[in-house]
Amino acid sequence: MDENIHKAERRDRRGHKLLALTGLIVAGLLGATWVGLFTFLGANSAFGTATDLQARYIPDPKPMELDLPDLSRLSEVHTSDGVLLGILTERNSQPVPLEEIPELVINAVLGAEDADFFEHEGIDFSAIARAGLQDLRGGQIQGGSTITQQVVKQNFAGNELSLERKAAEAVIAAELERRYTKEEILEFYVNSVFFGANAYGVKAAAEEYYGKDLEELTLAEAAAMMTPIRNPTLYDLRRNPEVVRRARNAVIDNMVGEGFVSEAAARLAKTEPVRTVPHREFEQLVPQVIKAVNDEMLNNPSRYNLGTTFTDAKRAVFGCPAHDTECEGGGGLQVTVTLDFRLQEEATRILRKWFPPGPGVRPTGAIATVENRTGAIRVMAGGLEFGEDLEAGQRPYDLAGKGRQNPGSAFKPIGLAAALENGWSLNSYWDWTSPQELEFPGSTRPWICNNFSRSGEGIRTLESALVASTNTVFCQVSLAVGADKVAEMAHRLGVKSQLNPVPSIIIGSQAVSPLELTAAYSTFANYGIRHDAYLIERIEDADGNVVYQHEVEEERVIDEGLAAAVVATMKKVVQFGTGTRADLGRPQAGKTGTHQNITDVWFVGYIPQYTTGVWVGHADAQRPLRNVQINGQQWGSVSSSRVPAPLWREFMEIVVADLPVEDFPPEPEGMSAYYADQPTEVPSLEGLGGRGAIKDAMYKAGLNVNFVKEFSLNIPEGKVLGVSPPPGSKLTQGRSVTVTISGGAPPTAGLPSLIGLTVEQADGVLNGPFREETGVSINYSVQRVETTDPAQVDRIISTRPGPGAPVTAFETVVTLVVGKAPGG
Repeated sequence: MDENIHKAERRDRRGHKLLALTGLIVAGLLGATWVGLFTFLGANSAFGTATDLQARYIPDPKPMELDLPDLSRLSEVHTSDGVLLGILTERNSQPVPLEEIPELVINAVLGAEDADFFEHEGIDFSAIARAGLQDLRGGQIQGGSTITQQVVKQNFAGNELSLERKAAEAVIAAELERRYTKEEILEFYVNSVFFGANAYGVKAAAEEYYGKDLEELTLAEAAAMMTPIRNPTLYDLRRNPEVVRRARNAVIDNMVGEGFVSEAAARLAKTEPVRTVPHREFEQLVPQVIKAVNDEMLNNPSRYNLGTTFTDAKRAVFGCPAHDTECEGGGGLQVTVTLDFRLQEEATRILRKWFPPGPGVRPTGAIATVENRTGAIRVMAGGLEFGEDLEAGQRPYDLAGKGRQNPGSAFKPIGLAAALENGWSLNSYWDWTSPQELEFPGSTRPWICNNFSRSGEGIRTLESALVASTNTVFCQVSLAVGADKVAEMAHRLGVKSQLNPVPSIIIGSQAVSPLELTAAYSTFANYGIRHDAYLIERIEDADGNVVYQHEVEEERVIDEGLAAAVVATMKKVVQFGTGTRADLGRPQAGKTGTHQNITDVWFVGYIPQYTTGVWVGHADAQRPLRNVQINGQQWGSVSSSRVPAPLWREFMEIVVADLPVEDFPPEPEGMSAYYADQPTEVPSLEGLGGRGAIKDAMYKAGLNVNFVKEFSLNIPEGKVLGVSPPPGSKLTQGRSVTVTISGGAPPTAGLPSLIGLTVEQADGVLNGPFREETGVSINYSVQRVETTDPAQVDRIISTRPGPGAPVTAFETVVTLVVGKAPGG
C-alpha cells in the first residue's frame, strides 16, 4: 500500500514538473513574438498581451475529463445451446489485453511510432519546437508526435494544424501521463489505432491482412502492418505493396537500432515480399439469421434497450464509426437467438437435397418453424446460399423470413376464420360450380373464379370446401364477408405484411413470407392465442449485464371455439383432403396452397408443439413450376400436395423423432356453435329462364335441386309447373327442392322391333338407345303365353302395338308377349 502511495506521489510530482517544463518550452517558442510586443507596446501593455497569449496556448489540464474512451467490440450472435452463428460488425474492433499481445508486435509498434515511449514523459519537445518555429514562419505544422500525443490528438485535442492545438496537445499529453501508466496508454493505443481496411487495433489488423492470430505474425508482417498507421491510403498493404515494403524496412531498421531484433533477423525479414490475404467477411453459419437479428435491433432500438434512435442502436451494436472521434464504446453484445441449430441444419440439408444447386433457372424452397407455446422461431432455412447470384443477376434474401410469396389456397383458413367470426357456419352450403362470374362493387367487369380442376357443379359445405380446397366457394366467401375483414383477420393472427383488401386475397393474391404464414397458423394451433414470433431471446453487454430478456406474452385474438373449429377442419385436410402426403401419423393439421399458374406451392401445418411452413418456387421471379427437376425427379407440373406436403413431412419427421405425441386440447364447449345448420329460404323462380338459372338460384341459397319433367300438350316446354317446398319456405341449407317443369308435348316415335329378345334385353333397348335417340320413355307390361316352340320360351313373341307403331312418351303402354313352356 505504502509503495503504491509513493508511486502515485512521484508520478504527481513528475507531472507537475513536466507541465511546468512544457509551459516553459511553449513560452520559449513564443519568445520572438514577445520581444516584438515589448518593443512596440511598452513594458506594461506588452506584459499583459504576453500573458493573454500564454493563457491562450497553454490550457489548464487539471479540470479536464481525460478518461480514455471505452473501445468498441464485435457483437456476437449465439444460439441458446451456445453455437456461434456469426459476428455483427461494421467496425472491426477487437480489443485485447496488453499482456496477451506478443512482444514482437509491441516492439513493431514502438519501432514504427515511438521508440522512446517508455523513456520520455509523453512529449517530444524537439518536435514541438520544430512545429512552433514552422508556424511562426508561416510554414506547415510538423509531425513527430509520441504515442501519448497521438492518443490525445485522436480523443481530446483534435487534429487542427495550428500552434495552439499543438501546444494544447503537449500539455494534455503531460497530464495524461500523470493520470495513467505507460502500459495503460499503450494498451489503449494498440487497440484503438486505425490500420485501414476497417481494422481497429492490432488483433483486427492481423486477421484482416494476414488471416492470422497475433502470435503467428512474422517480423516482416508485424513491421509492414504498422505502416498504415501514418497514412492508411498511402501505405495500403494490398494496393501499394512496394511503398509499404520500403516503409516496412525502415520500421525494421528502427527496431534494430533500438535493440528489439538482431541484424540477421532484420536482413532476412527485409527479403520477404509484402503478402496479404484477400479481404474476408466474418464467417456466418446462418447469414440470413444474422441479417435478421441485425435489422431487428437497428429498427427497434427501444424494444431491445439499445437507445431510442437508429444511430443509438448502431453504436450499441457495432461500436463507434471511424469518423466520430467523440464517440466511445459500443459493440461487444452477446445476442442469443431462438434458433435450433440442429433443426436449422437439417432443414437446410433437406432443401439442398430437394433443390440441388446447379446452372440455369431452378426452383428452390424455404422452411420456417415456430414453437407454438412461445412464438420462438426455431428454423429459418432457405434452399439457396445467402447472397448466391441468381440467373437474373439478383441475390437471394432471407427466403423464409423476408421472401414474400403468394400463398394461394394456404390463405383460405384465414378466410374461413373470418367467415366463422362473421356469422357463417362450417355447415353452411355454397355453390361450388366452376367457373363462376362474380360481380362486386367497384369492378367494371366480373371476377372469373375457377376451381383447380376448372370444373364442378352443385353445393358443398364450407368445411368440405376447405378440405377439398374449392376456390369458387372461397371467392364467394370473400365477397360475403368482405376482403377488409379477411385482411384484418390475417393481421390479427400474426401476418405483418401490408395486405391490399381485394376479393382475391382469400385465395392468396397478397404476398406473405413463409414465417408470417407459419406464425398465423401457430395461432390456430394455440386455439386462438397469439404469441408474436420472435428471434432474439437475450442480449448481454460486453460486461455480461443483461440488456434485454424476451418475456413470452400472449393475446387471445380469436374465440377459442372458433379456432378449435378451424383446427378440426384442417385436420381433415391431412386425413383425407389435399394434404394426405404430409401425414405424420400423429395429431396434426395443415393446408396446401397453389398460386395462380403454379408459380408458388405451399404446405403449412402444425402439431400441438410446432408449426412449420414450406414454400417452393423461384427466388428471383414468378415462373410456372413446370418441367422442373425436384428431389431427383422430373416434374411436368408441380402440385402443392405432391411436393411441399411430402417435403414438410420429411422435415417434421426429424422434428418429432424424440418428441412425445401430444393431442390438441379438448374441443371447447363453444365450438359447436360454428357447426350450426344454416337457415335459408326457397328462392322465387319467377322470371328465371331455364334450368341453368334455376340451379344458380338454388345453389346460391345453399339448396340442392331435383328437376321433374311433366309433358303437356297445352303448356309450353320449360315452364315451371311447381316447386316443392314452395318459394319462401324456410329450410336448412343442404336440403333438396323439387322443381317440376313442363316438357311440352310428349315426344312420339315408332316402336322398335323387340321380337326374339328377352324382357331384360328389351328393357335395355327401350331405356337405352331408343330413349336416348327419341326422348320417348316407354312403360311396358309383360304377358306370358304357352308355346310349343322351345326357341320362343322366355322370348318376346309379339308386342301390342306392333313394331313400327307410333308410341308416345309417358302415355303409351307396350305389352310384351313372352313365350312359356306348356304347363310352365
